[in-house]
Amino acid sequence: MIRIGIADDHPIVRAGLRGILSGDESFSIVAEAVDSVNTIEMLRKHKLDVLMLDLSMPGRSGLWLLSRVLDEQPGLRVVIVSSYDPASHKERSLALGAAAYLTKETQPMEVLKVVRDVLRRPAPSRARMQETEPHTTLSNRQYDIFMHLVAGRSVTEIATMFSLSVKTVSTHKIAVQKRLGAASVVDLVRYASMHGLAPSST
Repeated sequence: MIRIGIADDHPIVRAGLRGILSGDESFSIVAEAVDSVNTIEMLRKHKLDVLMLDLSMPGRSGLWLLSRVLDEQPGLRVVIVSSYDPASHKERSLALGAAAYLTKETQPMEVLKVVRDVLRRPAPSRARMQETEPHTTLSNRQYDIFMHLVAGRSVTEIATMFSLSVKTVSTHKIAVQKRLGAASVVDLVRYASMHGLAPSST
């Protein structure tokens, strides 16, 4: 029996994934988590084969959480199920060790196929991002904040999402703007659009 965990803060998404994965009798949903803290607790309580992970949950940033998850269980197959669809976000997730990257528009049968496929392959290695563009040099925290700024969220909203102070998020925002040569959030949006980084609206 393949033991699967689901980490997503939206009940309807968890229910949807649960319904899809139950279509394979060899899959067992053993636990669910709604934020980064719950996810780490779930990993420590359960030995999982696959984790379906949303990158945008309350608490610590999604890319930080992905790295932490694989520190906790190095052989775990992590399948990202995210509302972010840019190629660079997928590349960064895979470089950090995710086994697969799906958007929330993925068809149910494709979800089952991907989960089966990652179980047939060896656990992926964890590589470094190739630093060819300014945004690839951002830390995982900075990249997450960049994506949320581009999606139209305010510094206050991001601070609440990641359980950070507004001052800390503002400091990261300034660092991101400096690294990307942007004078404002409008410039960040323009940069994201030029590099195909803008997240989907879902």
